[in-house]
Amino acid sequence: MAKIDFTKIPQFNQLPVRPGAPPDSNWGVFGDDDQVGCINFLTEEGVIEAARLVQKGKVFRLDTPINYASPPLFDREPVQHTKKSFESLGLLGYDDVLDSYNTQEGSQWDGLGHVGNLSAKAFYNGTTNDEIKRTNKLGIHNWAGRFVGRGILVDAFRYRQESGRPVNPLDDEKYSLADLKAALEAQHAVLKPGSILLVRTGWMGAYLAATADEKRTMAPITKLKSCGIDDSREMVAWLWDNRVAAIGTDCPAVEPWPWDFRDSGALHYRTLSLLGLPLGEQFVLDPLAADCAEDKRYEFMLVSVPLHLVGGIASPPNAVAIK
Repeated sequence: MAKIDFTKIPQFNQLPVRPGAPPDSNWGVFGDDDQVGCINFLTEEGVIEAARLVQKGKVFRLDTPINYASPPLFDREPVQHTKKSFESLGLLGYDDVLDSYNTQEGSQWDGLGHVGNLSAKAFYNGTTNDEIKRTNKLGIHNWAGRFVGRGILVDAFRYRQESGRPVNPLDDEKYSLADLKAALEAQHAVLKPGSILLVRTGWMGAYLAATADEKRTMAPITKLKSCGIDDSREMVAWLWDNRVAAIGTDCPAVEPWPWDFRDSGALHYRTLSLLGLPLGEQFVLDPLAADCAEDKRYEFMLVSVPLHLVGGIASPPNAVAIK
């Protein structure tokens, strides 16, 4: 982690800074060779500040169990777990073996090699498709020891319920920027530079409460529907101008699903490829939200240790919120 002067980071309306870079991109802001994007907003000073938020010693695991979705969403293969015995060696013990393990089968951080910008035909910071294919550039390993900082929960689902405008999480409804701002205000919470933002949409709770038949129906990529946050330019500008280091949600795609892969204005393209802003999906936020509502404290230390997979595209967050 390096020190960063937040006052010298350009505002969204000043982007791009690199000649020839796509509109609304931050390519070059952290240097022409940067591979971590908004993770740069996580600093040593921010870690120290986050540690001061630990007051109760309560720990909340933010990952789903492996194979929690049955069948897995988006037509992904289920993980096959077998226990390899040492009996043939005359020993009493086992190893785990995971077959068909897709790092995005459950809770996940989308890495910066996940999707590229359609117009520029490149990934974050101008990385080419060939570099993603043939090298380890933009690999998830670059985050392995850096994903620690102040987390803040925006309980948008609770806010919409309490304001008389409930959302159906299992439909493609949008949470607007106004919703997120109003929820923060209602919580008396402040979005500070270098925060890891978690947004509770209500999808995970609704999915877990669904019947087995309903889960089978919504599993195919063409059948799934989910709420999410607005994909607007204003939303992305707000995230950048507040120096958000990453955004994680409890829904499958952060933005509503389905979204049009051909739409260059989709949130995945605006964040991952243009700003290097990590997206977190299918996080477990309900227990954390209940505790935050009880003690009225919506900030905490967040520790995430992505897989140390060199060149990896994505990773389970392996994340905890500590209050």
